[in-house]
Amino acid sequence: MKKVIKRRTSNQTLFKKVKSKRMITLMEMMVVIFLIGIITAVIAYNYQGTLEKGRAFKTEQGIDRVETILNLRVAEDPDLLQHLDRDWTEIIRNDPLVKDPKALINDGWGQPLKLEINRETNAIQMHSEKLNLYKRK
Repeated sequence: MKKVIKRRTSNQTLFKKVKSKRMITLMEMMVVIFLIGIITAVIAYNYQGTLEKGRAFKTEQGIDRVETILNLRVAEDPDLLQHLDRDWTEIIRNDPLVKDPKALINDGWGQPLKLEINRETNAIQMHSEKLNLYKRK
């Protein structure tokens, strides 16, 4: 007895599901782009607030450091207080404790710090106009 082997032709399909190709519509594409835009805007808004906080923190730390350095120099040489108004930036630039004087002289926004000396108490105070504006918000 011979076995009969039936061969399938290429036209015949056995349990084969035909998939239909579905294209992405223009509307779906626009919705995806719109959602990406909203997410990007939210992230950018939060990032901007974080940058402002970082600038304020850098400025506060810089002010504390400059005041400390100037108070140390005045403690070493009290006559320095007389012309500190105009020479404080040179003192900071030439101080061995300062690695980057340009960054320390300016606030986080790149504006120069301002020096005030109370002549009655000889207190040295540094301030930044941009930091004051940030704190008022």
